[in-house]
Amino acid sequence: MRCRLNTKINYMKTVKTFAAILLLTGFLSTGSFAQTEKKMELKEHKCTAACTKKKHVYAHGEKGHVCTDACKKMMDKKGGKM
Repeated sequence: MRCRLNTKINYMKTVKTFAAILLLTGFLSTGSFAQTEKKMELKEHKCTAACTKKKHVYAHGEKGHVCTDACKKMMDKKGGKM
């Protein structure tokens, strides 16, 4: 009985140590799980020639812009900055 208890205690110490190492190295950082995309500071919209009285065309990074798949592909190609 005592041998099994010591084995369980050693196992738990090993698991806790491994978890601590993962946390310290960043593998289990809560930010990477909670956030898949980087949040950026949004700028106020500035009308361009593409804007009309009925519809505005929002550039990437402006308030009101909604990223499409094409927009996301461009971001990936440019390294995340536009």
